[in-house]
Amino acid sequence: MPKVTKDQLEQNFHLRRTMPERYLALAEEFVRADPGNPDGYWYRYHAFNSLGLHELALADLDKVISHEQLWILYELRGNALRLLGRYEEALVDYNKAEEADPGGWSGGFGRLFRADCNARLGHEDAALADCVNLPEEHWTPGLLGAPMGNKAEVIAEVRRLAAEARGKRSP
Repeated sequence: MPKVTKDQLEQNFHLRRTMPERYLALAEEFVRADPGNPDGYWYRYHAFNSLGLHELALADLDKVISHEQLWILYELRGNALRLLGRYEEALVDYNKAEEADPGGWSGGFGRLFRADCNARLGHEDAALADCVNLPEEHWTPGLLGAPMGNKAEVIAEVRRLAAEARGKRSP
């Protein structure tokens, strides 16, 4: 029986923002006590992510996905990959997220994150295709390093990023 329970991890979820090291210790205790339980990896993923340890977060998310293939898990893994600069891999996961639940996925920030990846790879047309589908009232503060602003500002930034990426590939 683990010393730390799932209920305790959920009750202390706020610690991942205020005291992520403490939350990580709780999650690691849960994982050590029950390494076959994907819940522990889910909670530890959040702790690693809060600490900016994206490679470790990614490894735990892979373990969660091996048990359950929900669209949000693919989007979260895409985010981790994007933050690591692994844009092509992130695109694969964003596409899996959309395929798993097109309705659920389109209501979040997946299109913005996928547009950001495509732009950073120099794929302006693909990036703009996602931007077109952003709601007219779209606005973001630049979540996870994605372009910020309203729809027009995001489109302008996507174009700039794509041009910059293409310029880096030119001899």
